[in-house]
Amino acid sequence: MDELTMSETVEQATRLTTTPDSFVVSARAFDSEDRARQVGALIGTCVRELSRQLDLSRLDGVTVAYDYAQALLDLDRGYETTFRLTASDTHVVGIAMTPSVIRDGTLKSHIVLNAAYIAPLEDFKHESFGFVLHTIAHECAHVEVTYKFDTAFPGFLLRTAHANARIGYRWQVILACWDEYAATMLSAGLGTAPTGNYEDTFLKCLRETRQQVNEHIMAYRIHRSIDQIVGEIYVAYGNLMKFAAYHLGNLRGLGRNASEMARTTEALEGHWFAPYFTRLDNALKEIAKDYGKWTDKAVFESVGDLVDDLLAQGGIHYCCRPDGSLYINIPFTSETMPNEGGTTRLGTT
Repeated sequence: MDELTMSETVEQATRLTTTPDSFVVSARAFDSEDRARQVGALIGTCVRELSRQLDLSRLDGVTVAYDYAQALLDLDRGYETTFRLTASDTHVVGIAMTPSVIRDGTLKSHIVLNAAYIAPLEDFKHESFGFVLHTIAHECAHVEVTYKFDTAFPGFLLRTAHANARIGYRWQVILACWDEYAATMLSAGLGTAPTGNYEDTFLKCLRETRQQVNEHIMAYRIHRSIDQIVGEIYVAYGNLMKFAAYHLGNLRGLGRNASEMARTTEALEGHWFAPYFTRLDNALKEIAKDYGKWTDKAVFESVGDLVDDLLAQGGIHYCCRPDGSLYINIPFTSETMPNEGGTTRLGTT
């Protein structure tokens, strides 16, 4: 260990913890009370130590559960909502989540961990110890990222009614991309970052998204629900951007560039998403430049502009009527024409 590294290690060890003086770790569906206490205490110690490097002053608590899906559903969010928290099961298997909650009028974050994946934390020699530590660090980073945004723009998260669905979808994508970029950036050096997994997930989404979008549009020609198709397309392109943000944020935290990743470079060569990938990278770097010191949400809007440009490139166009209202045009293309029994269905939108 060189002198600089030793100095940094001593500094980190002497930093004050930032967790609340008292926070609860709830252990659910364990096979014994003793084991629940043991794992709960270990998680609590881990989180408190991580708080020397991440600001966890807005941590509401931690839940570690073998009934992970039910624990998400049971979490008291502190406000009325019909939205149901569910674990990811498409591009990745969800093993942790840090949703926002409201306690006594204050926005906080509650970490929920899937206990089935946490066991290696009990043995620092286990091959997955570094990954589990990183997973917990990543969720702790979300606590800080949410706190920084809420401090800059109080009352926006969870408490803003957007003027229309388009603005709501834009902000869902903006926050998903920024949150994951920032969380992976902050936690990259803690534990073992799954750099290869981040790249794999992004590349898988890159291969599948355009076809998925085309299939949604073809189905729209039949069901004709504007609300449904717009939601589906924002989710599809939003996921692609989000997984790109995971990848980019992790690399930024490790001091690396996407150009160093051979598979990413090869996949993006000549790909329709390549310019959007570069734009997303630049936009997120610009947001990160003033991390926690923002005075205007306008810097975040470039990510929203990007997703709207992706929608237009993929076949969904917002148009402005003379009275200023918006309508949606979904023109026919060869890639999005449904075919039933060999007969192409024609129509107008």
